[in-house]
Amino acid sequence: MQVKMTQAEFDAIGEKLKDSQGIELTGTEGTIEKMGVKAGYTYDGETLTVEVLEKPFLVSKEFVEDRLKEWLG
Repeated sequence: MQVKMTQAEFDAIGEKLKDSQGIELTGTEGTIEKMGVKAGYTYDGETLTVEVLEKPFLVSKEFVEDRLKEWLG
């Protein structure tokens, strides 16, 4: 999943995720984990790319991506 955003938007998303979900972005690339979901992220200055690496068996990748999009919105 890719989302176009500015550096200011990326910084704001980092604060929002930390405050609302307890998820901390550590730099412009890394992994995040919550409730059995693990995702890798990379931000190149223009686009945030997030890839779901692990998820619970009964949860679809689409569901996880939809929740991520909500958090990023």
